[in-house]
Amino acid sequence: MLDALPPLLTVAAVLLVPATVLLFMIRTPRTGSLAAATAIQVATLTAVFALGVGLLLGHDIVRAVIGGVVLGASLLAWLPAARDWDVRGLVAWALTIDVGLLYLTYVGLWTVTTHPGVWTTTLSSVLWLLEVFVFLIGVGYLWEMVDVLARRRWRGWPTRGEHHPGWGRPFVSLHVPTHNEPPEMVIETLQRMLELDYDAYEILVIDNNTDDPALWRPVQDFCEQYDGVSFIHLANWPGFKSGALNYALTRMNPRTEVVGIVDADYHVAPDFLAHNAPLFTDESVAFVQTPQDYRDWDVSPYFRRLYHSYGYFFDVSQVSRNERNGAIFGGTMGLIRASALVRSGGWDEWCITEDAELSLRLLKMGYNGMHVDRSYGHGVMPLTFETLKKQRFRWCFGGIQILRMHWRSLLPGQRTEDNQLTLAQRWAYLVGGLQWFGDLAGALFTFFLISGALDLMLGGGLVVRRLSGLLLFAAVALVLFGAARSIALVRLRGGASWADALGAFGLWLALGVTVTRASWLGLVSREGTFLRTPKIKGQPRLRDVVRGNLVESVAAVVCLMVAVTVGVTGGATGVAVAALLGFQGIGYALAPINSWAAIRSDLPADLRRRRERIWAWSAAAAAPAARRGGLVLAFTSVLLAGLVALAAPVGSPKVPEVGDVHGALEKKSRAEDEKPSIERSPAPETTVDPTQAPESTPGQAGATASAQPTETADPTPSADPTRGAAPTQAATGQPGSAGRPTDKPSNGGGPKKTQ
Repeated sequence: MLDALPPLLTVAAVLLVPATVLLFMIRTPRTGSLAAATAIQVATLTAVFALGVGLLLGHDIVRAVIGGVVLGASLLAWLPAARDWDVRGLVAWALTIDVGLLYLTYVGLWTVTTHPGVWTTTLSSVLWLLEVFVFLIGVGYLWEMVDVLARRRWRGWPTRGEHHPGWGRPFVSLHVPTHNEPPEMVIETLQRMLELDYDAYEILVIDNNTDDPALWRPVQDFCEQYDGVSFIHLANWPGFKSGALNYALTRMNPRTEVVGIVDADYHVAPDFLAHNAPLFTDESVAFVQTPQDYRDWDVSPYFRRLYHSYGYFFDVSQVSRNERNGAIFGGTMGLIRASALVRSGGWDEWCITEDAELSLRLLKMGYNGMHVDRSYGHGVMPLTFETLKKQRFRWCFGGIQILRMHWRSLLPGQRTEDNQLTLAQRWAYLVGGLQWFGDLAGALFTFFLISGALDLMLGGGLVVRRLSGLLLFAAVALVLFGAARSIALVRLRGGASWADALGAFGLWLALGVTVTRASWLGLVSREGTFLRTPKIKGQPRLRDVVRGNLVESVAAVVCLMVAVTVGVTGGATGVAVAALLGFQGIGYALAPINSWAAIRSDLPADLRRRRERIWAWSAAAAAPAARRGGLVLAFTSVLLAGLVALAAPVGSPKVPEVGDVHGALEKKSRAEDEKPSIERSPAPETTVDPTQAPESTPGQAGATASAQPTETADPTPSADPTRGAAPTQAATGQPGSAGRPTDKPSNGGGPKKTQ
């Protein structure tokens, strides 16, 4: 049987190439479902083509016929799951799965039947398990790709915002969390929000632990000029952004039915609420998420490829997940039902991606989520590559936190009262969480590749797995083929040029070490961490860029040097290993390259000043990084012969000039005698007794009775946003009181608030 698998694998791989080309090139009307008769015809044609390819490759007639029957039958086996796709999607999906399963089957059988020795068998088994894991997360990406390219009908929620004149217009409380933000940028955001074409909303600006009054007082002064716009300054407040948002739940208007989140740098379209708030007329809808879009992205090649790298999630992943009611609430430019938010326990402060975690809890409760496939706001992308790395670190770390907390509820099983997730929803969130480990798996693959290269160069006994040259070159071809499909998908769905799509793919590779570090720390750290401003001293130089990306630079040099050496001395097999190592090395090298490209990009004047301010803040606020999971990671580093120490160090490198480019990992713990305080417009400064610990439970929603402020001007909240409470119980004051609008906030230079 072992000898029969490589020929069949070769035939499947040959057929996969034209099937993928057809998937990307041909557009068909998306109506109705795929008929069984059509699927049978296509399966028959696939079997005939497989027979022909097998004969052309020199296979005997019996083996060629068997191969054709197997590949044709695999298409029909997937028909029940692919009825909403056209034949292009069915063929591309089935053949890709065939190639992966045939490869894994062959390698698994080789490992257990050839008896190459205990050491080689053990390492080969570990490598095989790693390949199985990568195949699993690859299936998730494959489903999304085929889904958006070949779907004939969309049976889920509406994918584009529409105006619904006959639907209700609920009162919306828009929350704008800020932390150390430039005041002029926040004010510009608020000015756009005052222009919303909606007659029932308020705006709450919640400043979270900004130390410099020069940053938050101008925003407070602006808010005091308008009815319906309230400003709250929280000093020494626990829970970071989540804690601030939980406190906002106690200050929103009692009429609030929907809560909206808008980041401090977003320009919101006037019809954002008019188009999306009425969707909550359906009582089953708990949240509505619109794409997070960006402005000023066409100023340089770096920012163009960064823009298109962001677009993949909302252009592909969210669209596909939405069809299975598995969309993610991404925070900014999203709306959430206030009663559902309160009933769920509020924003959890243990997770640094509290928005995505909340959406999973809401779906578990039986609510529905909705992705609206239209942009209603444009924010600012990270202005430096180091800031991008910190953002990606936070996303990955938070994703692993969610997986650690909820993995049991994502396993297949029956729906219960506490877990209403369908099988499709569980798959979407489980695979979405596991995909964060892809770069960690890539780092481990690099270890195996270097081990194999050393064996080829030295001729020692470090063999992990010796396969035929054909299979090694097939592995190289499949890696490059997968990269080409990703690039083509970015170009097709996002409208990018080939150069920008290639650059977007390169950015994903460049962030590999950052994601590797975050995924590892997410496994071994007990509490969440936030990454603050990058530590850069003055105008960065090329030397600083290399130091700031030291791990990636060293890994790139090692991989490329070993690749060149084994490619020259290792024969045909060495060339295949060199190609794979070269691919990894180029990915690592793209980190300093993109860092330098971001620095050299010419930005508009306002963004250029903001980037310079980031560098200035970094020079004044350098701090050592916190280290997590040191003993566990050190042990693993020794076990993997030092490679993981390069690919996923415990903490960020300490750089004298640049500082720690990943920022300080702030601990959530605070001293018991620290007294959180708030300052709220128009009330005078107030203080809070810090009875609430930073590690407050989700059920407390971040604000218990003991942690409520005692104000001298305004009454205390009538109730907390605890589980099961109605949203109207989470507000203070009455409609018409200071800072509490009864309808649309006044704008256009309206009168000051009543003091």
